[in-house]
Amino acid sequence: MRTLPLLVLFACTGEKDEPTPTPPPLGMTLAEDGQVYAGIARVDITPTDFETYTDLDGDHSFDGCMTDPAASRTGCEEPFDDLNGNGRFDAVWIAGFGSARAAQGAHDPITVTAVVLSLDGEYVALVGVDALGVLENRIRDTRDMLQADGFDRDRIVISSSHTHQGPDTAGIYGIDEDLVTGIYPPFVESIPEAIYDAVATASAGMVAVTPSQGAVFMSDLDPAFNGEPFGGTNPDPSVDGGINDIRDPVIVADQVLSIALDGADGRVATIVNASGHPEVVGDENSELSADYVGYTRSYLEERHGGLTVFLSGALGGMQSSLGATLPAIDEQGARVLDADGNPTWLDDSAPGADWEFARTWGTLVAQASEAALTDTTPWTSLRVRHSDFLIPVDNPSFKLAFQVGLLDTPDDYVIQDSSCPGFGEDNDLFGCIPSASWVIELGPVTFGTAPGELMPELFWGVPDEPAMVDPTLRPSDRRWVQADSDCVGVPYEDCQDTDGMVGECDCLKHHAVPYRITDDAALGTIESMLPGTFKAPIGIANAYCGYIVPAPDYNTYVSVLTDDGDHYEETNSCSGSFGPLVLGAFAAMRE
Repeated sequence: MRTLPLLVLFACTGEKDEPTPTPPPLGMTLAEDGQVYAGIARVDITPTDFETYTDLDGDHSFDGCMTDPAASRTGCEEPFDDLNGNGRFDAVWIAGFGSARAAQGAHDPITVTAVVLSLDGEYVALVGVDALGVLENRIRDTRDMLQADGFDRDRIVISSSHTHQGPDTAGIYGIDEDLVTGIYPPFVESIPEAIYDAVATASAGMVAVTPSQGAVFMSDLDPAFNGEPFGGTNPDPSVDGGINDIRDPVIVADQVLSIALDGADGRVATIVNASGHPEVVGDENSELSADYVGYTRSYLEERHGGLTVFLSGALGGMQSSLGATLPAIDEQGARVLDADGNPTWLDDSAPGADWEFARTWGTLVAQASEAALTDTTPWTSLRVRHSDFLIPVDNPSFKLAFQVGLLDTPDDYVIQDSSCPGFGEDNDLFGCIPSASWVIELGPVTFGTAPGELMPELFWGVPDEPAMVDPTLRPSDRRWVQADSDCVGVPYEDCQDTDGMVGECDCLKHHAVPYRITDDAALGTIESMLPGTFKAPIGIANAYCGYIVPAPDYNTYVSVLTDDGDHYEETNSCSGSFGPLVLGAFAAMRE
């Protein structure tokens, strides 16, 4: 009998219980108090218990047959250990330097490292993976898993380091002549869960931090990083900022950007963004490794504490220290001098220099990241936005890899209907890969992401130098190492879709005149379209579709089925429209 007055009272006053607030996803800290919070975690994904072989000739290449464990048949030269008894070589193929390089063990861990950041209710997860490139379908699966637990799927950026000493995550480094995929299923299938675990652990362990940040160009740090043509003292004339760019024009991505996140008990996390292929161990190796990236992380973690996440930069061109000469350093990171106090040099072609060269470059990158940390501007904002686009797959290399089942992407992840522009009408079009670019603002630092190996000029622009415009100057210019004098009077447009020659001009050595990144006046460099004081690219982010080449310099003739000359990047690019799509995405986000 007492319930009726209570119900009447409730109806009259409108009073009711306040709704229970939705808790932050994965237990993260989302306080609106002007304080930056960070958490970081690492998951080891190194393959174990995989099958190996007997390298009888010591060439680091499997010369046996996939279904002959004892190498008993003619032409099957090397046996393998058939651990699971299925009669087939279940190898972990190393992603780099051609096919058939089967792993014999692990030199150092292959890992996933995630840092989660929040400020005033906004948040983002930045993840570094020791992988050639995690394809979009695996990224999509990861984002689905996180979204199911309330994590905004558009607030995670996953960057592959592109290590050429790690397991093949694309599928193109198995045995190409036999169309054997390079995918080791247990490894690639573990990646989404490992990323989820790293993000979840980092989210649950967030603490208040004080950021510091900054960026340096290695070419400005020390003349020892530059050859004589680039104003330095390095005995290798091709080196600029410690990088040997093998595609004309020589335009290097030698910026190292760093963010340190310090808590009450010391360093929580360090974020390092740098370019350069993690391939400097070279091809005479059969052990899995993060390459120089592992040394960079170890150096910083041993000296400053916390964990370091490495985010790859602009790798196209191709950016690499392989083939370069570096100033020698000892195990403590100090320069090794001769009796007269002059620098000594480390050449990666010296016998046994492989791991020492990787340690040296990794340490030098780590030291550059330390030198970059000069800015203590407080963060007043954290902002994440993205722009979606579809990447057409029309390059013969990628089409073939899809069609024969080499790639780690089932057909149902590829858009093959009318929503893919031109599908069903363009016979060269296999389908479209969904992708996007992100802009991530962290106080004075802004990252712009690209789903592939970005050519540096797309981010920073083309050097303002005469030879970029005047082709007659190229044969003797420091940035045009492979220029063909017979091409001086040939418009590059005549070379873009040919069998390799126009008159006496070798089109595979020729490049755009004037050299430029776009013919669209509405587009600029990515750097010019980003806000912030410190700006950097994050490469191979949330997808991997090969190299991203400026459209005016893209050679449509080149493919895996042809010679490539100085246009290797086109053999491993989804499309000639990749560059314009990425630039267009940043233009759409420009304010």
